[in-house]
Amino acid sequence: MKKILFLSFVLAFMSCSKDDNEAVTEHTKPGLAEETDLLSGYSSFEVTLPENLRELTSAANATFAVWPSIFFSANDDNTIDVYWEGSNTALNGHRHFTKISLQSKQIVAENPLPAALNLGNTRFLGYDKISGGRYIMGTSDVNPDNQLRKNPKLYCFDSNGTVKYTIDLWKDCDPANIATGQAGQAIMTYNKAGDTFGVYMAHRAGGHQAGWLGFYKAETGERTFLRDWYISHNFDQRLLPLPDGRYVALAHGDALPKRSLFVEGWDVNKGRLNWLNYYDIPGASGENNTKSSTGEVINLPNGNLAIVYATQRDHSTEKIVRDVRVAIVSGIGTSAQKVIKENWLTSYAADTEIDETAGWGMQIGRYSDDKIFLAWNVFKTQQSNKIQKTTFALIDNEGNLLKTKDTLVNTSKKEGIKMIQPAQTMRRTSDGKYLVFLSEGSESNKLRVNMMPVKK
Repeated sequence: MKKILFLSFVLAFMSCSKDDNEAVTEHTKPGLAEETDLLSGYSSFEVTLPENLRELTSAANATFAVWPSIFFSANDDNTIDVYWEGSNTALNGHRHFTKISLQSKQIVAENPLPAALNLGNTRFLGYDKISGGRYIMGTSDVNPDNQLRKNPKLYCFDSNGTVKYTIDLWKDCDPANIATGQAGQAIMTYNKAGDTFGVYMAHRAGGHQAGWLGFYKAETGERTFLRDWYISHNFDQRLLPLPDGRYVALAHGDALPKRSLFVEGWDVNKGRLNWLNYYDIPGASGENNTKSSTGEVINLPNGNLAIVYATQRDHSTEKIVRDVRVAIVSGIGTSAQKVIKENWLTSYAADTEIDETAGWGMQIGRYSDDKIFLAWNVFKTQQSNKIQKTTFALIDNEGNLLKTKDTLVNTSKKEGIKMIQPAQTMRRTSDGKYLVFLSEGSESNKLRVNMMPVKK
């Protein structure tokens, strides 16, 4: 049976991908024979970029958040708008905003960016598409060491690159909390339900790092709420819009009030709505070595959240081996919020023969009303800049693992393809048929579009 599945997967993959020799192994939970084709429809294609894509950091266990080079938003005509960065970030014009058709599988347009958003030696602060066919995107100056951020600004612009409004993100902030900030993660997320967007980034003051979280009206850019110092040493930010207009934030804290990965609901006018530690990190406060990666979060049909992340099983060992774990959370933002299920999806630490570890780069998306699609990068433990493969998995809404499939794209890249990008949201196509996520391609000037069919 596995030989038949393998052949069908390879044939399907060859028909729509430029990588025609991808190795696949799969593991299905006993008793789920009827589900054996759940991961077999994956496909991908590559487009050629006008310059080389900026490479991500190689280290699987990067201390601070990985600086992403790819973000995208989905359009109603089955195209996607892709933000990506060229390899020479010192040059003006190194940022690109490219429209790609998922039907013709090619670049169809270059969207113009405002000049202020495309200056060399500046740091990207996230983007998303908002109402009225407009976009929000942030940028900041950096000091010569390219580590410290200053003067962060947000620009709202239309499809012609015309700026509609500009926001000084540090205006009216507490001066004690707005020193130049170390470049952690930066996320901008739009919520259609309330026509608002959230800005969530890391910054630094007085020798400490924290999160910075603000909410704004999309129509005018008016700020509705700001938390300019959000948990000491918070970095690697994630922000999810909820159907009722609220948001969910994931935070990665290694100081006060305790070392933990935590989730919290946010109201755009009132602020925080109770937090919850979904993983307590062993060790003393402020040890600054969490051995964990934030991961991603989605909203489920029943109102629960599913969070995927990576962490050590044994924090006392110096050998860093991270396993993938899922948490199902109910009652977010209420006094009754709690983790109702936790489940380890891998056992890298328990298997001393395979030399594998999870690291940065995990994605999660709704496969169907009752199943969740997951993907994560797998690295070598002793050579953490070597990606071994990418693992796909399906779990149910209760967090139970149903099936896994390992994929390895043969390429000349000695580090392996970084298929799962950090901080990127899987998005459904306008026809609802596919989950889409992006990655670097088989060559430096290639961008890979990955498509996973979803079940009605």
